[in-house]
Amino acid sequence: MKNVLVPVDFSPTSRNAALYAMGWVSQVLGKKVVLYHAFQTALAAFHANPDLEGLNEEDLQPEKEDQIYAMKQELLAETRLPVQVETKCVYEIFEEDLTAVCQQTATQLVIMGITGGGLLKEKLIGSNALKVARHTANQVIIVPPDARFSGIRRVMLLTDYEQVDLTTPFDAIHQLLELTGAELEVVHVEESKEQAREHTQIIRQENALMHQHLRSYHPKYYIAYNHSFEQAVHDLVQQHSVDLIIVIPKKIGYMDRLINSSHTDALVFHSHVPVMVAHK
Repeated sequence: MKNVLVPVDFSPTSRNAALYAMGWVSQVLGKKVVLYHAFQTALAAFHANPDLEGLNEEDLQPEKEDQIYAMKQELLAETRLPVQVETKCVYEIFEEDLTAVCQQTATQLVIMGITGGGLLKEKLIGSNALKVARHTANQVIIVPPDARFSGIRRVMLLTDYEQVDLTTPFDAIHQLLELTGAELEVVHVEESKEQAREHTQIIRQENALMHQHLRSYHPKYYIAYNHSFEQAVHDLVQQHSVDLIIVIPKKIGYMDRLINSSHTDALVFHSHVPVMVAHK
């Protein structure tokens, strides 16, 4: 998780994500940030001969390479961090699954902005952030538009206490805590205390299992009561000065709401705190 892949479309949002990645790699003593730009459009891929449409996108390769090189130089000049920056500019369609690209570039983490669209509206990187988080095997950090890296000191893990052993990516969480030295808070949200009483025993059992995996990090555990899941998370983030939220994508259960469009709006667009989508 030390080396980072940052998909870019030269928009302010992807540039901000790249700045965040520079800070991340500096804190965890990683080796490199890889700026990745894929610039083939679906339209060009559809036509056997793009020249028939008055456009040969492959001819843009030198221009794109100049753009990504300039972005690299700007990042190095602005941050002045001892971080190696590599670039990968390819004529291909941007895919939702970046697992293979991570393997090719020896990166273990993807960092993306949550909105996008450069001058030419090439890729709208931010509009793909949630899809990448769902489909890429590597961990993905989604960076809100106005988030700035100032260190990872406190991390919040959101859990529904459903099948903790089977669904929680403890290896990824351990690695994150080891790399950053951050404090850990484990948060479960219930609509009301009355609702929580209906499955108190299950929560206790699953919490005990959770603690077996995390006790060496001395986590703090909280149950928040609020009819609005997103508001409960937002309030705790503000009160506890949380630097990073960890969510676990699931195909069922209310945690899946975290990465659908409306709940992401609340947790990411309206928050200054990046969200890590952690896979088992």
